[in-house]
Amino acid sequence: MEDSDERIRLAKRREEIAKKTRELYREFLLSMDEERKKALELMRRRHAYYTKLITDAGIKTALEFFDKYREHFLMYGINLDISDNKSYCSIYLELGDYDYESYGVMDGKNGNLAEVSPNVSFKELFNNIEVNIFTEEEIQV
Repeated sequence: MEDSDERIRLAKRREEIAKKTRELYREFLLSMDEERKKALELMRRRHAYYTKLITDAGIKTALEFFDKYREHFLMYGINLDISDNKSYCSIYLELGDYDYESYGVMDGKNGNLAEVSPNVSFKELFNNIEVNIFTEEEIQV
């Protein structure tokens, strides 16, 4: 009888622990989801700012963007790099706690203005990921 009572007590205790763990994990996931939403919104604002720079200056190529804004961005600790073929300019921001964000400016197509890619690379909870900041879909690299 004592053995049976002990098993029942242990089973109840395991269930309580499992319930608390699920609750804590759920709160953690909700918190992570909220943090990602805030981060994506800030990324969209940065994307809009870079797009406005392109529009206001009538920039058609990644090289034009690089030449015009390299020194300006450097003043704020933002690194611009141009690809070997000069058709892609990366905008690399180092953020606190070893976080980063990386955006890309590409040549405009058919003589149109240059474009900022919606795909942004960044670090989220120790993982380097790339996400389309408008669809929120992760890009497999």
